[in-house]
Amino acid sequence: MSDDVEVRETTNRPVEREGDDVLVRSTAEDVAADVGFDETAATEIGLVAAELAANVLAHADRGEVSVATIRTGERTGVRIESLDAGPGIDDVDEAFADGESTAGSLGAGLGAVNRLMDEVTVAAPGEPKYGTHVVADRWLRPAYETTLDCPLSFGAASRPMTPGTPNGDSFILKRWNDEALVGVIDGLGHGVGAHKAAMAAKGYVERHYDNSIQSIFSGAERACRGTRGVVMALARFDWDEETVTFGSVGNINYKIDGGGDVRLITRRGVVGGNGPDPAVTSTEWRPDYRLALFSDGATSHWEWQDYSRLHGKPATVIARGLLNDLGKDHDDATVLVVSEDTTD
Repeated sequence: MSDDVEVRETTNRPVEREGDDVLVRSTAEDVAADVGFDETAATEIGLVAAELAANVLAHADRGEVSVATIRTGERTGVRIESLDAGPGIDDVDEAFADGESTAGSLGAGLGAVNRLMDEVTVAAPGEPKYGTHVVADRWLRPAYETTLDCPLSFGAASRPMTPGTPNGDSFILKRWNDEALVGVIDGLGHGVGAHKAAMAAKGYVERHYDNSIQSIFSGAERACRGTRGVVMALARFDWDEETVTFGSVGNINYKIDGGGDVRLITRRGVVGGNGPDPAVTSTEWRPDYRLALFSDGATSHWEWQDYSRLHGKPATVIARGLLNDLGKDHDDATVLVVSEDTTD
């Protein structure tokens, strides 16, 4: 969570008995509306406040939930903070996995705290008189406005190991303003379990696409708790600045055509399995460069010059051509391509 967040206008609500969560929820919804969140977002923030209050009651005799407006730079938002005076939750990360329930609390709601808020930090019990401390921030998303025509083409192709079965791979393609976030996600193994993990990660990324790469990986780590976990690579393109910012955990492969100095750093691990923080790098990216991200269901023994027949084609056509040639028979496979937009 950012250290430069300015906290303003904090309202503290004690949580000691049933029904206190209702007051906490109402307070959070009112503060969110005052900040500028729409009705749906304000309701979601209220649900988070109520869930944190419910967990105070479930794991301690008493505690407190505070609601504050926050600001950093030009961004404004809402912070929900809970602190209980009890034993707290023994394994906080496991409790935040969807479906996990302890002491009769709404375990699925703890997963919702992670999904509905942009940044969540948790301090587990450290002293006998102090329990779990949760801080959850949500930022007001600005009204994005495109200022430049996008010079890039984005496309992806994916298929399961066996036609008609759940695909354990997935991908991300999100565009806004003068930026885009793309990524490849590979659930461990294949079949239903891998699909569940990939969808958990994808759902989180798509909801928080304009957060920092570091923040997205942190949230996806919790979102994938209780699943097999995933490996994932994300790349954010800014065609106004002509840059790409890349982060990866696990064995998502890549090939770059052009930009001899561009190096994307990958890091071993599993998102959802106490994975490491991604190694995040930013570098120049020109429109005539090409990038392919692909799961290990596609062979890595190829080079861009082997596919001159695809040069100048839309990214979706390139991705399908690569997947058809490179996809392995014994695994799910995904190929995502970013190339120059050659359409008139």
